[in-house]
Amino acid sequence: MHGLIVFDFDNTLVHSKIDFAGIRRDLLALFRQNGVPEAVDDRLVNLSIGQIIDAGVAHDAATHDAAWQIVLEYETDGMLHATIEPGAAATLHALRDAGFCLSVLTNNARPATLAALDLFEMRAAFDLILTRDEVPMKPDPKGITHSMETFSIGPERTVMIGDSWLDGTAAERAGVPFVGFRPRPGVLDERGVAYWTVVDELSALQPLLTGPWPQSGHRPA
Repeated sequence: MHGLIVFDFDNTLVHSKIDFAGIRRDLLALFRQNGVPEAVDDRLVNLSIGQIIDAGVAHDAATHDAAWQIVLEYETDGMLHATIEPGAAATLHALRDAGFCLSVLTNNARPATLAALDLFEMRAAFDLILTRDEVPMKPDPKGITHSMETFSIGPERTVMIGDSWLDGTAAERAGVPFVGFRPRPGVLDERGVAYWTVVDELSALQPLLTGPWPQSGHRPA
């Protein structure tokens, strides 16, 4: 067995068309209405969605259900218009044939994730499916460490693939290499995220991962 590959989901394997800007806008409006100081002065704008909710709920626990309902509604709508990344299914099956265990780790809810995996007939490609309903949201590394524990594979033979600084930060915290998939230009360096390399096509993963692995990720200067 070559090792373990942990894949991000949205904007890596599928494009769900989730309006993340809309989620942030509505969450900030909710927390402003409830007097959350960090929302009033926009200190939450650059945080992840999970971090925004954590900060708002810490100030007013009564906003918890309303905040997550906002996210769920946007996710559900986004999945109605989902498309698959070209080459996703072929890449997953090629990596499985090469002997890798495959895990998918997403900050989306499980029902929406499973619906998209089934829509594009990708569920069977994965040995493990982890969503925010099972593990803490990225950049928390628990989803990666849980995957390693499940398959008894160490960090030296585990890699995280994703488009976001959240994926890269989770990988770094778990002590595993990170491969950026078409991230926003400059964002990994801006965030100080260590990475092995960046690829623009999923088809580039098999030759990369069946070759030599790095001791650690590239760390921007």
